[in-house]
Amino acid sequence: MMDSSNHGKSPPKESSTSDHQPSSNNDSSPPPQPPPVAAPHMMYYPPGTGYPSHGPQPPPYHPYPPPPHGYAPYPQGYNNYPGPAPYYNVPPNYNAANGGRGFFRGFIMCSCLIFTCFFLSSIIMALILHPQLPVYKVTSLSVTNFNTTPILTGDWNISITVQNPNDRLRGYFSDFKVDVVHENDELALSYVPDFELEKHEQKQMDVKTSSSNGAYGVSFQKWDLDKIANERQTGSVMFGVRVSSMTAFKSTSLSTRNAVILAVCEGLKVVFQTNTGTGTLDTGGNPVICQLYM
Repeated sequence: MMDSSNHGKSPPKESSTSDHQPSSNNDSSPPPQPPPVAAPHMMYYPPGTGYPSHGPQPPPYHPYPPPPHGYAPYPQGYNNYPGPAPYYNVPPNYNAANGGRGFFRGFIMCSCLIFTCFFLSSIIMALILHPQLPVYKVTSLSVTNFNTTPILTGDWNISITVQNPNDRLRGYFSDFKVDVVHENDELALSYVPDFELEKHEQKQMDVKTSSSNGAYGVSFQKWDLDKIANERQTGSVMFGVRVSSMTAFKSTSLSTRNAVILAVCEGLKVVFQTNTGTGTLDTGGNPVICQLYM
């Protein structure tokens, strides 16, 4: 039977052995340490595909140090964030050859621009001044002592008129050469001195030359001479005159380039007197206009 005096009271508290230890007896062992935190796994991202890697690779990224004593550890994954992206030494795109190609393209563009300006200015000046080609006419032609047997002989006298039809340009003519031909065979040739023509001016050239086998480097074949002899028996022979020269027209603001002009005067009918070697041009009183070729 329990004591009623202790009814309702808690049992006596057991005293620990530590309570009876004197306070002067201090424990020399260090305080307990938190469990060690595993070193985070260092992450390194290699360069992306397609980008070259130049030079040595950067050192690995160091994560944050562990928290000090008494602080809660960092959340999981906090130390696993990747560090800054590695630096790639991208080579410059400049190439020394690009400078040479750029200079060449610039030179071509400048040259095309200059030539275009000259071309347009020439067209504008040509439209303003309207240069025209000279006019060549055969006014008279005669031959004496003409013979085809046994060799070709003949003394030729030709009058050719040259006219400058331009209103604002002056004509310059040089290196004249005059040929007498039968079909495509050259019978005689001569040279004429240079001259100039003012606006709307004309000049008559009197050409004298001779046909002789081997003269001026002209030679004739027997079948060519027989062809001329057979045609002469009809009373007339068709000859031609060709005049070549260097021609240019100039003014105070425009100068055309020197051009070779060939004047071809065909269909010159020379009528011979009976049993003589003298023949004259039959034009019906009108000069023969020559065709020009450049």
